[in-house]
Amino acid sequence: MKQQNPLSLGTLGSAGMSVIGTLIVGFLLGWLASRTLHWDWAIPVGIVLGFIAGIVSMFRQLRSQM
Repeated sequence: MKQQNPLSLGTLGSAGMSVIGTLIVGFLLGWLASRTLHWDWAIPVGIVLGFIAGIVSMFRQLRSQM
C-alpha cells in the first residue's frame, strides 16, 4: 500500500476559508442583484452558486495537494 501524506492544517484551513469566501461573494452578488434588479430570488441563487463554487475550489485545492 502506498503511504499517503497527511494534509497540513494550513492547507485544510485555506480550503475551508475559500468555501466561506465564495459563499460570502455569492451572497453579496445576489444581494446586489436583488437590490438593483428587484429579483427576490437572486439572494438564494447567489448563495447556492457561491457554495457550489466553493466546493469545487476546495476539491481542486485538496486534489493538487495529494
